[in-house]
Amino acid sequence: MSPKLKTFLERGFSTIVLLGLLGGTVAWNEPIGYAVLISVLCNLTSWEWFNMLKGTNANRWLSLVCGLLYPWFFSWFCISYNTSIEAKLAIALGALVLFTIMAFCGQLFRMDYRGKTGAEMLDGMGMTLLSFVYPVWMFCFALTWVGSQVNIMAMLWLVLFTKMSDIWAYMSGVLLGGKFITRKFSPCVSPKKTWEGIIGSIIITLTVGALLLPVLMPFSKESFSDPAFYAIYIPSGLLLFFLSVWGDLAGSLIKRGIAVKDSGSLLPGIGGIFDLIDSPAFTVSFVICTGALVLQL
Repeated sequence: MSPKLKTFLERGFSTIVLLGLLGGTVAWNEPIGYAVLISVLCNLTSWEWFNMLKGTNANRWLSLVCGLLYPWFFSWFCISYNTSIEAKLAIALGALVLFTIMAFCGQLFRMDYRGKTGAEMLDGMGMTLLSFVYPVWMFCFALTWVGSQVNIMAMLWLVLFTKMSDIWAYMSGVLLGGKFITRKFSPCVSPKKTWEGIIGSIIITLTVGALLLPVLMPFSKESFSDPAFYAIYIPSGLLLFFLSVWGDLAGSLIKRGIAVKDSGSLLPGIGGIFDLIDSPAFTVSFVICTGALVLQL
């Protein structure tokens, strides 16, 4: 069996398992189910970060503890209190400010009493902050939508759209990569990404994404006959697509910087949970924060 076929089969198996897990959560259709799923994914990612940070100047224990507790606290707040999106965002920003203060205090202690240099302190501060923010804190924005059925379906569509961009890029790249465009899409960060894979994924992802809209949100069926729908959907879809790609590349950049191949081995052919939620962290946080901003205008 060739390495490409082996990876393809492993990815296919992991994708089926994940879709089954997501399908079970949707079938249950309770806010607590979505909250638990998101929190568990974030917890597993925090554990992967904890392992990746071995040997660095980061405060990996602070990152782990906050990464384990914050998703559950935020889930509890979003489910227990019927508050506005602005209040939920305020809680999220407050948590980030608190974590930043604790991270600075930890690094200052290391500099004063552990003999760390200023450069080591700043390096550790950056790694500690990043290990909490991306993708855990950013992906937790999905919890702000768990109270509404329409919002949940919209979030489901967004996550599926995001992950499709990666899946179709991989498949298009395997079939057509390098046959027409020799230059790689991201030669340094992710050398396996090809322009053929990106272009093929754009076409398939936008098409399948449009077809999924009326399935997940039936009220959108009437929009398909309106030219204004495509005038909004196409540029918005392209923006979400490239946010997905950049989110995936951000994960690759981190792993290259830490010098690890995979964040984990829980998902054959994919890696760890970190690799699963890296791109949705970009799209989910962007859509929710941008939507909240638009509502204020």
